[in-house]
Amino acid sequence: MIHVRNEVEANLLEAILATEGIPHYIKAYRDPAYRGIWTFNDAYGQVECPPEHRDRVAEILQGIRRQDG
Repeated sequence: MIHVRNEVEANLLEAILATEGIPHYIKAYRDPAYRGIWTFNDAYGQVECPPEHRDRVAEILQGIRRQDG
């Protein structure tokens, strides 16, 4: 499973995946009962994609994280 750390990382990854035409869905870990706050401390959410694109998605995410520093 590929996890994203925060909303900024998720939005950037989503834009890149859309540009490359990679089918995906980013699921945020939010609970409406808590007014949208995250219920997991270690990740903002997860990326769901077809198995054949998993390696490319992970590669793009690592590139984003290297740029972030």
